[in-house]
Amino acid sequence: MTDTETGNATDEAGNAINTFSMTVKAQYIKDLSFENPKAPWSLRADIRPEIEIGVDVRAERMADNVYEVILQLNVNGIHEGEKVFIVELAYAGVFQFENVRADQVEYVLMVECARLLFPFARQIIGQVTADGGYPPLHIQPIDFLGVFQKNELQRGENGGVDVAAIEPEGNA
Repeated sequence: MTDTETGNATDEAGNAINTFSMTVKAQYIKDLSFENPKAPWSLRADIRPEIEIGVDVRAERMADNVYEVILQLNVNGIHEGEKVFIVELAYAGVFQFENVRADQVEYVLMVECARLLFPFARQIIGQVTADGGYPPLHIQPIDFLGVFQKNELQRGENGGVDVAAIEPEGNA
């Protein structure tokens, strides 16, 4: 599949920077749903639905240094207060890490892995909306780092979950 390496790097002072590598072992649609409840009425050329998008990223440790990351996109097309289409996509990947410090794992999962999955999920959403009779929906890039930082601030206030400590399913 795909390997991503940060390489051997140093900062401006010449200090070694911790580097890591990541291998994408698999990518797949975990769940996909498209509903078109107002068709054929909603397919008229004069209807331009407003778009609402919800994004969630979840991760589960499968084994040492191996994680499944799920990018969940929920998209609603709304016209005059009614949903004209609904797309729910759970797009996932299995990632293996090398040399990732425990304090970096959550960042890598929620930001870097999500960034790698997003273009594929975006393409699927565009294709599904086109196949549903609408113009292809092109979701704008998502600032996963900004979302991560915002969530970190909220978690700092409320405690938090350490993704690195999550046990593989069935080993609770």
